[in-house]
Amino acid sequence: MLAELTARVGKLVDGKDAVGFNVKFDMGDTGKIHVAGENAPMVVSNDDGEAETTFKISGDDLSSMLSGDLNAMNAYMQGKLVVEGDLAKAMQLSSLFS
Repeated sequence: MLAELTARVGKLVDGKDAVGFNVKFDMGDTGKIHVAGENAPMVVSNDDGEAETTFKISGDDLSSMLSGDLNAMNAYMQGKLVVEGDLAKAMQLSSLFS
């Protein structure tokens, strides 16, 4: 599951402008996806690198978000998505999921 999700996040950011900060998706035992977004091209890996914003989410819920079946704001309001770090930066990422 981790490899598939990492590839999907990679496709999501491919060709997009850098967001200016690093982001991490922490899926607990499933693993982590780190997006080095300070410069273009953004680099996606499974490193546990430093990030200004970390999203704690299950692998299944991240998959649903990437498929468009789960809205990020709804996931946040339902407690399925927890944001650690800069919430304003997290909001900037909504354009990646639309």
